[in-house]
Amino acid sequence: MKMRITCREATEFIVKREEGKLTFKQRVQLWLHMGICGLCKLFAKQSKFISKMSSHLEGHLEESLTIEEKTQMIESLQKQ
Repeated sequence: MKMRITCREATEFIVKREEGKLTFKQRVQLWLHMGICGLCKLFAKQSKFISKMSSHLEGHLEESLTIEEKTQMIESLQKQ
């Protein structure tokens, strides 16, 4: 049974874990990999943060910017 996984597999497992779609074997493989790979730990932390922040936006999807806000945003982008 293959227990070692690559960073590419680990990132796929991290995303699947957030969706609750990991098998027991995949959870163990990910746990072992995260024990030795700092970059994948960082990816997991960032991924969790992004998911958390995006869940806060769900209630605001129907809201829209006012014309004034859009104009300010365009002006701000043009200055860069």
